[in-house]
Amino acid sequence: MIDLNKQKEHFKNHEAKFTDYGNIKILDFKNPRDSYYRIRFLFEEDYCKLHISGDLGELTATNFKNMTFEKFNDFVNNVGYFTSKIDCLSRDIFYYDECKARNDLKELIEEYDVEENFMFDRFDFETLDDVIDDILIDFDEEHGIGNKGYEELSKVFDDAWEFVSNIGKEKTGILDLYMLAFKLAINKLKEEKEVLK
Repeated sequence: MIDLNKQKEHFKNHEAKFTDYGNIKILDFKNPRDSYYRIRFLFEEDYCKLHISGDLGELTATNFKNMTFEKFNDFVNNVGYFTSKIDCLSRDIFYYDECKARNDLKELIEEYDVEENFMFDRFDFETLDDVIDDILIDFDEEHGIGNKGYEELSKVFDDAWEFVSNIGKEKTGILDLYMLAFKLAINKLKEEKEVLK
């Protein structure tokens, strides 16, 4: 997960520029002396579509009424809501962590109190860690538990399909970083307006 307080440092010398072309509104946020961490928010107001581009990756999102510059604050503090509006992006929103998956599985087994029940199906010498190792046999960072692991998980939980995709799942934080950049850019614009008064 991205540490947003540390990320703010990357934006400290950035300047914001807002350009209004009517149906197209552009917010650029970049350091004038460097291209590092530059980001552009381009709003197609008539289609309620947002395009994000720059060093932090690309993203396109659409919503039927509020994916506009003026109404984007509906999303800034609600990344979950924003996630559901994404059409495509070049960066991963989630990844899977094996240590977290191992802990998630232990918690699930304890929570559902299935440890005693599933051990009769297994060999006498297997431990809980052996069973978890079998479930994580084809685990990877992109997909989490694979097909072989899912088969093993299904031996422990009848409803494994309901939660398998969440085991070990972690946010990358890229959407939070986009929202942070937008907030900082808006604050810069507000500061500049105060200076110009």
